[in-house]
Amino acid sequence: MHKSLIHSSENNNYYIYDHQFRLSILVHPELKKVHENTTEVDIYYFKKYEYLKRHGFFTENKPVNFGTLNESVVKEIIIQTPQISFEVTDFCNLNCTYCSRGGLYENKEIKNFKNINTRNAINLLKYFFSIKQKNNRKKLLISFYGGEPLLNIRFIKRIVEIVNKLNEENELDIAYNMTTNATLIHKHIDFLVNNKFTLLISLDGNEKNQSYRSFRKTQKNSFYKVIENLDMVKSVYPEYFFDNISFNSVLHNKNSVKEIFEFIYFRYNKIPNISTLSDSYINPNKKYLFDRIFNSKIKSETEFKNDESEVNFLFHDQLSIYRELTSFLKHCSINYYVSNITALLKTEEKQFPTSTCLPGLKRIFMNVNNKLFPCEKINYKYTIGEVNNNNIDIDIKKITQQYKQYYELISKFCNNCYNYMFCGMCLFHMKYFDKLKTEEFVCEGFHNFETYKNKLNHLFSFLEKYPNDFSNIIENIIIE
Repeated sequence: MHKSLIHSSENNNYYIYDHQFRLSILVHPELKKVHENTTEVDIYYFKKYEYLKRHGFFTENKPVNFGTLNESVVKEIIIQTPQISFEVTDFCNLNCTYCSRGGLYENKEIKNFKNINTRNAINLLKYFFSIKQKNNRKKLLISFYGGEPLLNIRFIKRIVEIVNKLNEENELDIAYNMTTNATLIHKHIDFLVNNKFTLLISLDGNEKNQSYRSFRKTQKNSFYKVIENLDMVKSVYPEYFFDNISFNSVLHNKNSVKEIFEFIYFRYNKIPNISTLSDSYINPNKKYLFDRIFNSKIKSETEFKNDESEVNFLFHDQLSIYRELTSFLKHCSINYYVSNITALLKTEEKQFPTSTCLPGLKRIFMNVNNKLFPCEKINYKYTIGEVNNNNIDIDIKKITQQYKQYYELISKFCNNCYNYMFCGMCLFHMKYFDKLKTEEFVCEGFHNFETYKNKLNHLFSFLEKYPNDFSNIIENIIIE
């Protein structure tokens, strides 16, 4: 059960926060004294407190009524999936120390160094083109993932050819993207530019920062080849580079948020996305290695923020705390109703527990073993279907039952979690997801009364320090 709480900021300002109303109110410290039954309280604030209680504050909210999943919802979401993604090959010409398919992690599907089955991939595309509601306002993104996808350029070209044929009447707005280590783009850049591919380039920063990304054959750092290729693309196709290329960097012990950000921004005028090493499914025999190379993003961000970097202001909206504040204001403030007007008409709000995407909501991913997944980051054990020659095996009933079971099991934790409205947890990425059916399960994102108060202290202290963030987030992110 959730109840109203009074929390403070680092500046000793006090706020009431109420889940039921999605409301935060700045209040006088005397009101906190009333709430804590402190003696010698000004009668004015006692009456004010009683007024708030009469209008629903400081009472336990009703239990969370999570939505019920049914087969028609799952079927419609899969039909309308906005993205189909292919693991083009599970082979890579680099041998990155922290690769999710390498020895640092366990419970991964065996890497067979093979390419995807082209016929099965084409059959999957034909299946979705046959069931999608087509109009030129509907977008469909075709994505290529690896390994290193450019090692199997023949497949990519074939898929583009097939998609163009399937979409001859331009009933769908088709786009292509690819995640690549950029070591081979010099060979295929004309094709990529002509088909308007958007490219997500994996680059960890400068030469030292990139040293975990070495070539498999020679063990040499891939930095110079990647930079050579990127500089060429920027020179030959400047508009394409500006519009279609972005960067993702992995944070580890040989780089920092500051080094990554400054290198990529000053060289390419791009703001990179920075991701951290996953701490799920770590190989116990390699735990020492993980501990050695892991770098905390929050710690590294704080160091960068406190540094006198001339580009600090550009990085502000990339901070983890800024994104956390954005999620909070989107779900847990009165502005929720600005973005979701129909919610004002509902007497009861319903949502699914956690932030786990339903299959097809963001994409359908096919790997080199012909298995289908909700995304490329999910462990191989949690497949939602399979492609076998002309047969597309997506069992809607089975998927629905499986996800309902997940939700039923996790909801008893979510029901008591103060953070459930803007939970960022995916079930499949939880450390203890395999123990969900046992008493050993622990949700690392769970917030009780006290931990949620601490979160609010953190968020509101940041907001008080940067008050303009409120209007920037509401006007430029949430409402849009």
